[in-house]
Amino acid sequence: MNSQALVKCEEQSSRLAQVPPAGLFARIPQQTPLQQSLWITQRYRWTIAACVLGVALVSVLIAALRPRTYRATANLAIYRDNESGVSLNKNLGFGSGDLDDYSVSLDTQLHILQSRTLALFVVRKLGLDRNANFMQDAKLVPPQSSGSSETAAESAAVDVLLLHLAANTVKQTRIVEVSSIGPDAQLNAQIVNTLVEGFIDDSIRSRYEASTRSARFLSSQLTDLRSKVEESQQNLVAYEREHNIVGTDDKQNVITAKLEDLNRQFTAAEAERMEKEAVFQTVTSGDLDQPPETKSMENLQALRLREADLKNEYAQATTTYGPNYPKVIELNNRIKSVDVSIQAELKRVQARAKGEYLAAAGAEQKLKTAFEQQKQEANRLNESSIQYGLLKRDFDSNRQLYDTLQERMKEAGVAAGLRSSNIRVIDAAEVPHRPMSPNFAKASAIGLFLGFVLSVVVIAFREGMHRTLDDPADVEAFTAMPSLALIPAYQHESRQIVEADSQNRNDVISLSKPNSAAAEAYRTLGTSILFSPPELKTLVVTSSLPGEGKTSVAANCAVIIAQQGKRVLLVDADLRKPTLHTCFGLANACGLTSVLRGMHTSDGTAVPHPQLPQLAILTAGPEEAMPAERLGSSAMREVMRAWRDQYDYVIIDTAPILAVADALRIAPEADSMLLVMRSNETTREALARACTLLNLHAVPVLGIVVNAVNFRSSGPYYAYHA
Repeated sequence: MNSQALVKCEEQSSRLAQVPPAGLFARIPQQTPLQQSLWITQRYRWTIAACVLGVALVSVLIAALRPRTYRATANLAIYRDNESGVSLNKNLGFGSGDLDDYSVSLDTQLHILQSRTLALFVVRKLGLDRNANFMQDAKLVPPQSSGSSETAAESAAVDVLLLHLAANTVKQTRIVEVSSIGPDAQLNAQIVNTLVEGFIDDSIRSRYEASTRSARFLSSQLTDLRSKVEESQQNLVAYEREHNIVGTDDKQNVITAKLEDLNRQFTAAEAERMEKEAVFQTVTSGDLDQPPETKSMENLQALRLREADLKNEYAQATTTYGPNYPKVIELNNRIKSVDVSIQAELKRVQARAKGEYLAAAGAEQKLKTAFEQQKQEANRLNESSIQYGLLKRDFDSNRQLYDTLQERMKEAGVAAGLRSSNIRVIDAAEVPHRPMSPNFAKASAIGLFLGFVLSVVVIAFREGMHRTLDDPADVEAFTAMPSLALIPAYQHESRQIVEADSQNRNDVISLSKPNSAAAEAYRTLGTSILFSPPELKTLVVTSSLPGEGKTSVAANCAVIIAQQGKRVLLVDADLRKPTLHTCFGLANACGLTSVLRGMHTSDGTAVPHPQLPQLAILTAGPEEAMPAERLGSSAMREVMRAWRDQYDYVIIDTAPILAVADALRIAPEADSMLLVMRSNETTREALARACTLLNLHAVPVLGIVVNAVNFRSSGPYYAYHA
């Protein structure tokens, strides 16, 4: 390709790139995940329905073929085991948190309910080893180790019973559910009730045996403990006698009591001595302005008052009568006499205060000596009381343990004679009327779910293996080219044309069915071409592979443009498999090859359409030995230039681009190319290869026409055509 052709192609491409992708079937550019999911669901609705219904039907059939099984259930209440029986750790100082943990006890009871010993009891009581229906599952259970007392049949029956037996707790309660599953409803109820009966009897028997063993143990221990109590008591009494300890505690001990009494007396004597000493010092100092209040000072106070009164009278008389008056002299003598009495009384008071002080000091000293002696005796007692306390505690603990064990022994004797249990039957097992299996509702739900999962897998597999393009939006995204028209699938379309069915003359649907959806789609394509730039006059129509409907697109597109009053020349340039003449029912004796050979002119060879005078049709003509070279010849270029002047539009139908190079030979002289693909048949590889060839040869492409589109499966977002 020369440089001038490249420049021309680039100019045409830039002009044609401005053409908007018109179409009555315009697609919304983006879909939300929900919309995409709905579209996929609609597209594969029959696949989903087949998978879901098929798997659900199989699940129901499998459930129907399974034998019916029944479940009988009994409810037990298992309380704490702390209100009956004999508990050796009661009031003995042991913690009960870990030893009496209810959850551990409940788990223990569940294991007992499912033990072989209890199952063997049920087998023997109901004779299950001789029940043929019950033993049908014996071969399905692997043999387990059995006790020496079990026969082979009993061991197998126990294994089958444990297989069908279940014991579970009800959350947040003390209730235990015991159930048995099997084909015999009545036998299941008997098994559960017999198991519960044996479980309660075993609990009572174990409690009785435990109480009896406790009583024997306590009886053997009481004799030794009684000897220890007596020995400890004798040691305590001997020690009290040896160390002169009277009383059973410190408050009642004589030495301690005497020490406390001496302490009180010594404190009182000390206070009295201090009081007497204060009186003595006051009297001795002669400071009697504020004499102490004692009985010995009352006379002295009276004399002092008498002296004061006489001195007052003497002062008044002296002032009135003078010092020599007889009454004044008498008062003076009386004052002197009272003063002598006061001095005598003061000496007597001093002597008495001194005697009382000395007596109080002597008594204090004696009490202090006695208190110190008693304190030493109390210290010796304290030293002895340590050993005394040890002996007393030993005696008290032995005595308490003896009393407790004696009480437990009495309780054990009472418990051994009672049939008590911490297990109560809430609901006994009844004969079930409805089977638990098969559960058709559950089987249907599981089947529907598995069917849906299978449909997802199938859809994912089909999508992964699907190499064709059927969604027009995918075509645009894959090729980066505008989709000019979406031609819906119709009965007479291009596949019959490719097969060269000469009897099909109504394939030009724009003429045969002008009001159909396909005709409207071709009008969309014609409108897109008419609104292209004026330079677009020559349009080559091709496809990736044969059978994609390019001839139908070319024929209908030419008819639509001619119906708009434009002069149109429709040329069949597919010289290898020409089919255009069959669409219009024309003869192919003379055509394009005749013009290129110079045998005829294009004006005389082109045949006007009888219904559309503006449309001229040039068939392929006689067979050509070298079609590619003929189409790329100078004669072809001269003819195409002449057509450009004679007609408004020239539409050329060429061979598929991947099959032969005919279309690429014509492309340099054409204004643009129209690429046709078939929905759900054109593969991604073929379309990608075609686009690569067009880009490699710098061929301007007007757009893509998606042919034979099934709008029911191409997405839910296409507008309804007019």
